[in-house]
Amino acid sequence: MEHAPTLTLLVREVAKIAELDIVDPDVGLNELGVDSLKLVELVLVCDQLYGINLDPERLEITEFTTLRDLDKQMSEMEPA
Repeated sequence: MEHAPTLTLLVREVAKIAELDIVDPDVGLNELGVDSLKLVELVLVCDQLYGINLDPERLEITEFTTLRDLDKQMSEMEPA
């Protein structure tokens, strides 16, 4: 399956954050090892990647949220 350009970049950044070689965009954040500290890093990456001054309270993130889910949420938000 082909990824949206932002999803490809998000996958690359999460791989760095989670210190993984390969990241499946359809696997939950918890399974990728994204804990609360790494989630803060992820929010900062999303700010830059999507050009949004993100209020983390607006995100619907659970341990089952995938990067594909997150990319969709972020793409639907208005840029800063």
